[in-house]
Amino acid sequence: MAANTGSEVKNPTSDELLQRAANLVPTLKSRAALTEELRRIPEETIQDFLSSGLNRIEVPNRFGGLDVADGLVFKVGEELARGCASSSWCYSVWSANAYMVGFWPLQAQEELYADGPDVLFSSSLTPGTSTVEAMNGGYQLKGRWEFSSGCDSASWLILGVAGVGDGGRTWVLVPRQDFEIVDTWFVSGLRGTGSKDIVVEDAFIPDYRVLETATLPGGRYTGKPAIASPFPSL
Repeated sequence: MAANTGSEVKNPTSDELLQRAANLVPTLKSRAALTEELRRIPEETIQDFLSSGLNRIEVPNRFGGLDVADGLVFKVGEELARGCASSSWCYSVWSANAYMVGFWPLQAQEELYADGPDVLFSSSLTPGTSTVEAMNGGYQLKGRWEFSSGCDSASWLILGVAGVGDGGRTWVLVPRQDFEIVDTWFVSGLRGTGSKDIVVEDAFIPDYRVLETATLPGGRYTGKPAIASPFPSL
């Protein structure tokens, strides 16, 4: 996603952001049927999220995130759900993943936010059918994953993998050019979330885009010791 440079994104308060979410409810409600028909979030809704700055609530501050009240993202998601449950679900997933990105080394974060803070991240955090092969400077990855909500609009994915390190929980960052979306999301409810399958045929994942959660200090996901925490409360 390209960076949004609109002035209304700059330095809003928590109350202002929550009001922006409330203001979107009628629009989301008017698009709810279309969202379910498309089986993905409409581009117009994506642009509304970016223009409002709501997507920046969980972005690391150093990359343009907003210094707002803890837990605001949950209130925003609850408000958006009054208009469209699928849109609220994807918003919440993208926001949670933006928070998680702050756990990676600074080199990875700089790559992800090279064009600005308005980047959407989807995920599938279980290993799926993935296999990895250690290479010089990283890993070669292939596999298939299920239920990646909002993946049609994502520039990056967080994917779970097996076979790295001590075998504990490991996540990797994969750019859009390295994965394919398989349309498997034919369901009766929340169709608009577009929670489709992901396939990676053969992608190189450099070491700095790999996160072995067991190696993080104190077992908390607060980032590598070599860099300062991206969040003021951590």
